[in-house]
Amino acid sequence: MSVNKQKIWVDASIGGYGEIWMRIIGFYTVAGLRPEFEIGLLIPEFLNELCVITFGDRLKFLSREDKKDIKYEFTNFGLRHLLPGIIKGKRYISPIQRTAIRDKKNKNYVKNTLNDWASIAMDFIGLVHIPKIKWSSTYHGFLEMVSIKQFRFMDYESFVEQTKRDYTRIHEKLNGNIPLSPELVIPSDLNDNVLVFPTGTSRQFMPVEWAKKYLPDAYYAFFHKSGSLPIFKEHGLKTVSYYKEAGDMIALSKHAKWTVVTDSFHSHVIQSANEKCTVLITELIKERVVNPSFRGKVVDAEVPCHPCIHMTGSPVCAAGYTKCLNWDHAVYTSNVISSTLKQ
Repeated sequence: MSVNKQKIWVDASIGGYGEIWMRIIGFYTVAGLRPEFEIGLLIPEFLNELCVITFGDRLKFLSREDKKDIKYEFTNFGLRHLLPGIIKGKRYISPIQRTAIRDKKNKNYVKNTLNDWASIAMDFIGLVHIPKIKWSSTYHGFLEMVSIKQFRFMDYESFVEQTKRDYTRIHEKLNGNIPLSPELVIPSDLNDNVLVFPTGTSRQFMPVEWAKKYLPDAYYAFFHKSGSLPIFKEHGLKTVSYYKEAGDMIALSKHAKWTVVTDSFHSHVIQSANEKCTVLITELIKERVVNPSFRGKVVDAEVPCHPCIHMTGSPVCAAGYTKCLNWDHAVYTSNVISSTLKQ
């Protein structure tokens, strides 16, 4: 990369893997719009080889040794948790704090207003970068980019147009020579079957009872160490395992007749790699988690409590249910099934 480029090196390894994938898509899009930036990203090691192959023509992927030269760090924490790092000279990118406040059903007006003004002040002096609230309902990869002051030149329409221009390039790379785990075994009859990635955090997980009733002949894909894999097997469902390489998910999906994914890490990777795919929305709004360039199908939530607040680890959702009501909704179920039928 040219020494004349403006260097933007970021610790992008913070957050869930799906969030990180959308972040990488965002940076790749920015680099396509403004090639004068040298964008360097520190990401989880297991994603590194796949991302170098796919996005390395525009982005530089950093090693742990580069961390001392990284200026910015993504965070999901509130301001009070960031103060020790700020004092030490760290600078943060915080794209979701204002969005989370907006998403809450029960609003504490005084507290939220104070937090919002504090965030605006920290952004003004360049300590914590935040997006404008008007972008809260846009694709997460864009929301994160316009948190960064140097990238606030973008409007959403330009971002979307660039992601669509990039689609074929990314799709071809992800369907080329990508890293796969040596343990991966692809069932010989997978091309005659629907493949489902049922896992997710919070209420995104597809219940095994729903799977057995409505997609009994599908293959269900799990990380090989998942505690849910034996549960699906015990219910008589066909399962297939993937391993440490993210490319495993792509290879399985590519061989299936059709793929169904919950809103999860699998979803974000497969959106970039496979058009024969249905993304199931249960928690967040589809505009925030579906790549604007995705050419597959989306089954949107049908229940009145959607969208909901992400509550990982809680036995119930914000509305008080142990299972997402979408799984008991007849229209939602019908839309999922019909999306898998041959067109």
